[in-house]
Amino acid sequence: MAINLEANKEYYYCTCGKSEDGIFCNGSHKGTEFTPKVFTVSETKEYHICGCKKTANPPFCDGSHAK
Repeated sequence: MAINLEANKEYYYCTCGKSEDGIFCNGSHKGTEFTPKVFTVSETKEYHICGCKKTANPPFCDGSHAK
């Protein structure tokens, strides 16, 4: 999913897959062993964020969904 992200802002990537959008944490992991992945980007621009959770480079898409 292509999303515009701001430089130096903290983002919380959903690792459980239960959040409403499947991308950013909304607290749905509570009561599970999952915790969100905190990340920032160094440049404000469009990024491709993984929605399938199969990427080897979370939170960024590496095309694993197509394999």
